[in-house]
Amino acid sequence: MIRTASLEQTELAIIGAGCAGLSLARQLVRTEKTSIIKACLYGPVSPAATNRHSWGFWATQGLKEQTELSRQRWHKWQIITAERKVTQTADSHPYCRLDSRDWLTHCLNIIDGNIQQKPDNLPTPGAQPVFDSRPPNVPEGALLQHFKGVEIKAAQPCFSPDTAILMDFRCDQSRGIHFIYLLPYSPTEALVESTMLSPKRQNDDFYAEAIKTYLETYWATGGWQVKHTEQGCIPMAFVQPVNLDYLPIGANGGCVRPSSGYAFAFIQKHTDAIIDRLVLSGTDPLTPATMPRPISRFDLFLDRIFLHVIRHHPEKAAELFAQIALALNGDEFARFMSGLADFKIYAKLITAMPAGLFLHALWNIHVTNRDNADKK
Repeated sequence: MIRTASLEQTELAIIGAGCAGLSLARQLVRTEKTSIIKACLYGPVSPAATNRHSWGFWATQGLKEQTELSRQRWHKWQIITAERKVTQTADSHPYCRLDSRDWLTHCLNIIDGNIQQKPDNLPTPGAQPVFDSRPPNVPEGALLQHFKGVEIKAAQPCFSPDTAILMDFRCDQSRGIHFIYLLPYSPTEALVESTMLSPKRQNDDFYAEAIKTYLETYWATGGWQVKHTEQGCIPMAFVQPVNLDYLPIGANGGCVRPSSGYAFAFIQKHTDAIIDRLVLSGTDPLTPATMPRPISRFDLFLDRIFLHVIRHHPEKAAELFAQIALALNGDEFARFMSGLADFKIYAKLITAMPAGLFLHALWNIHVTNRDNADKK
C-alpha cells in the first residue's frame, strides 16, 4: 500500500527489468515528486535490451519521447485480404517501430545511479509495495498471437518504404487465422513476420515457409539475405496477475490489449497513470484493487465480443479486420488501436460490423454464459 502524503519515507520494489519495469523506474526518477522514493529494481535486465525486438505503436498523446526514439514511422499502412486492399493515411498519428534496445537502454541510462538494482534477487515479502511485471497467468487454451519474423535485405529494390503492411491475409489459412506483417525500412530492407492467432503455436518451419512463399509470390526481391530473426507469443486473453498481493504492471497488469496484442503504448499509459496516482492522490492508498486501468472497461467489453467472434468464426477474421479499417480514417484507426477512441469512432465501428454475428456473440457471453473464449 502506498500513501502519497509521505513519499519521502516510501520504499518500493519493482520486479522485472523489462519494458514495464524499466518504464516505471524511469518515470519515478524523472518525476520530481516521486524521485525521492527509495526504489529497488529486482531481476535481470530483459534480453530485449541487447537482442533487438521491434515494438509497434501509434504516435499519440503522451508518447512524444518514445516517438522521437523510434527508428521508422509510417503515415500510411495497409490491411490486405484475398478480396481487397485497404490503405489508410494518418496526418497526426503515424505508426512507429521502436527498437527494444533503444528504449530499454534509454531507461537504464536514466535510472543509473538513482535506483538500486538487484538482478539476482526477488524482494523479501513485507510491508513495502511491490510492482510486479512478471508474466501473468494465462488460461489454458487461450487464444495466442504467435509469430516469427526476419529482417531481410533484398537483392533488388521491391518494397514501398512509405507504406507499412499491418496485415496481409494472402497466406496459408489452414491452421487458423494467419497473416503477414511487413514493415519496410527501405526499398530493399524490411521486417517480415508470419503471425498466427490460434491456441497452438506452430513449429519454426511453418513460419519460415510462410514468409518464403509470401515473398516469392508478392515481392520481386531477386532473392534475399536474412539479417536478423525474432519471435514471440502474446496472449490475446483476459489474464490474471501472477501474485494478487502485488501491484501488477505490464502484461501482468493487463497492458496487452486482448483484441490486438499491442502493449507498448498501454504500458506507457499505465506507467503515467501510476505516477499521477502517486503524485496526486493525497492520502488515498494505492493497492491492487485501486490500481489504474491501462485499458478502459468499454474497450475490454468490445474486445471480449470481438474475440468471441473470431474464435468461433476464424474464416471471417480477415474481412472483419478490413471492415474496421474501412470504417475509419487513419488517425481514427490509430486512436482506436491506442485506446483513445471517442463516441464518433465507436459509432462508426459498431455500425460497420455485421450486426447478427456480434449480437449472437453478445448473447452467448452475457446471457447464456456459454462462451469458452470469454473465460480465456
